[in-house]
Amino acid sequence: MLTNKQIKLINSLHSKKGRSENELFLVEGEKGIQEVLDSNYELEFLVINADFQHLFSSNSLPIYFVSKEEITKLSTLTINQYGLAVVHCKASSSLSPLDDKVLVLDGVRDPGNLGTIIRVCDWYGIKQIVLSNDCTEFYNPKVISATMGSFKRVDCLYADLTAFFRTNPDHVIVAADLSGDNLHEFTFPPKVFIVMGSESHGIRDDVSAMIQQRITIPRFGEAESLNVAISTGIILDHLRRN
Repeated sequence: MLTNKQIKLINSLHSKKGRSENELFLVEGEKGIQEVLDSNYELEFLVINADFQHLFSSNSLPIYFVSKEEITKLSTLTINQYGLAVVHCKASSSLSPLDDKVLVLDGVRDPGNLGTIIRVCDWYGIKQIVLSNDCTEFYNPKVISATMGSFKRVDCLYADLTAFFRTNPDHVIVAADLSGDNLHEFTFPPKVFIVMGSESHGIRDDVSAMIQQRITIPRFGEAESLNVAISTGIILDHLRRN
């Protein structure tokens, strides 16, 4: 049976402050839990719907089986009748060695977008993402949920982007920009940072000043813009076609 202390801990992990203080985060739903169980993340304990108790009979982790109503109360998700895992945060990655192809995000604050971008990177085999310090938090429950388990396969580093670029001069800095060259006619350099800005503010001036090449996804219709996660997927698809 869950103690009041454990319930209080789970509730605290709904906030960034609670995750930072406890160095723990939540993984929610069946897909996420299956993925984190098959990872090198350290788990504190599981809270699982009692209807699924037979699936965990041989598991050595501390597991608490509760009603689906209690799962709903504890979860950050609107719909979650499976369970949740309390998981230890990892130490910040240094991205060393640095891959040849790295995605860079400047000011992406929407958790759903970041989670989807991580999932897209996993699909296209991009294993490293560098994020500006004001991007949304990697361990935000909405980010983790949107990755559908891909969070365990993609390393993220939060950094001052201008300083990061200066310390890694071998990579060409290529950015998505409405005034850029046609993506369909562009060939990516062997070592590249692909920079994506936020939908509302774009790429900030100090980062923009360091960009070496700009690309754009050609528009054939009347839409004013594309979602940053969708744009990332299109660009990474072209990257892999190269």
